[in-house]
Amino acid sequence: MPDQHHGPDDLPDAVAPSWVRLDPQDRVTGMNRPAEALIGVPREQVLGRSLWDFFPHSRDHDFGPAYAEARRTGSPLAFEAWGTTVQRWLSVHVVPEGDVLHVHLIDVTERRRAQEELVRTVRRLELLGAVSELLAHGSDQGIAVGELAHLVVPELADWCTVTLVQTGRLRRTLGFAHRDPELDPVLERYASYQAATMSREAAIAVCLRTGREVFVPALPPLQDWVGDDDARALLEVLAPASVLVVPLSAAGRTLGAMALVRTDPAAVRTDAELDTAREVARRAGLALDNARLYGEQAELSSALQRSLLTAPPSPPGVELAVRYVSAAVEARIGGDWYDAFRQRDGSTVLVIGDVIGHDSRAAAAMGQVRGLVRGIAHATGHRPARVLTCVDEAVEGLELATSATAVVARLDPRPGCDGVPADAPRRLVWSNAGHPPPLLRRPDGTAVVLEDADTDLLLGIDPATTRRERTTELPLGSTVLLFTDGLVERRGTSLDVGLEELRAALEAEGHLPLEELCDAVLARVLPAEPEDDVALLALRVVADR
Repeated sequence: MPDQHHGPDDLPDAVAPSWVRLDPQDRVTGMNRPAEALIGVPREQVLGRSLWDFFPHSRDHDFGPAYAEARRTGSPLAFEAWGTTVQRWLSVHVVPEGDVLHVHLIDVTERRRAQEELVRTVRRLELLGAVSELLAHGSDQGIAVGELAHLVVPELADWCTVTLVQTGRLRRTLGFAHRDPELDPVLERYASYQAATMSREAAIAVCLRTGREVFVPALPPLQDWVGDDDARALLEVLAPASVLVVPLSAAGRTLGAMALVRTDPAAVRTDAELDTAREVARRAGLALDNARLYGEQAELSSALQRSLLTAPPSPPGVELAVRYVSAAVEARIGGDWYDAFRQRDGSTVLVIGDVIGHDSRAAAAMGQVRGLVRGIAHATGHRPARVLTCVDEAVEGLELATSATAVVARLDPRPGCDGVPADAPRRLVWSNAGHPPPLLRRPDGTAVVLEDADTDLLLGIDPATTRRERTTELPLGSTVLLFTDGLVERRGTSLDVGLEELRAALEAEGHLPLEELCDAVLARVLPAEPEDDVALLALRVVADR
């Protein structure tokens, strides 16, 4: 050791770090001026006394055990610890010299605080990222916002509730979380009371009423906020000390409130914590407002779509059945349709189609294209190919700026006149504009795809394109399925595989009555959560009653 550590006359008083020399009984036998300043007691009052007289809290924590370890091993030892008495973080380097210890101390409080603040900043950014991820991918934004409580605890609160305003002024607590899992059941029970039992003066009620942030650093007596005895008893167990309530708002509307509760009366909310809570609430409010707007839009689109999916007619010698299945994904709305109607000569026209897109614009475009097909086919009496050509021309002329796939089929009037037997096969003529092909189940029980892989161009692309027609005979007992691509297309699976699955299902279930057949085919082929809407139109040739 340097000579300066051995005598009081040559102590390095002006040099940091602080230095203290301890004898075998941990009495201070030497120290420099920085150490004197750190301890806060004149050196003359320290020399010769036990170090633990000045730092009693450190004898059994961190410092004392580390000094004993250095003496036992005879090796230098370095560590960092919180000095309770001096209220500083210290970097400590202990150098044994026999039974004597030379202790060097450096104040690293600012570095530790900077590190801790960096960690807190990273955690806050991670929290905001998790909030954005939750709200972006939640299929039900009400449920997703309710799950916010699990993200903000314990970073922003010891426990949290999320209350939403539903159907006007009705309040409902959807989310809750407690940092102590054993108190989760208590908080769950309280959450079921909270919205209905809080008084007008309660922080959440004030926030929902005014749309403003409410911070109560010290809660008043609970009876002032909660009139219900059961709710108050639960709240006493939860022991709230302070609460910050931030509104979930967007476009000038308060849609809910998030209550962040601390149970430690000494807890202090930092500016960074407040900013994080406000940003979480802002993102949640936007998500709720987007969900509200989307719900209104989706309901309008759905209502439009339902209004256009009319019941089929009942022509002689024909049974018709229809089905429409919405996608499990909420955003997938609007494009699929079916239709069936009679032309003036008694022919039955069948239409299945799918406008490109899955939003309200697709729903509106579907209504326009469906109307064009129906109006042109009925007014002109044209055959299917000519109907599609006229629709192409109308789409261009009316500047609809949309495209669609479709099959238009026409079943000739029932036989039984002009010497044609009543049980003679019916003729089906169809034209396909880029749509999945129809399927036929023959009376002998075999099922086939009604065309090859080549289909004509989609509607809305080129009105000059040539459109082909195909014809088949349908004896009594024949069944035809027309459907949209959601029934046969799967992510990662080819259309051919989907068509084969549907053909096999039609073959296996085709003996059932037509309505039951539709349900059985959908049950066999359609996944539990369809990725796309499905429209299905089934036709069966039967004896005329």
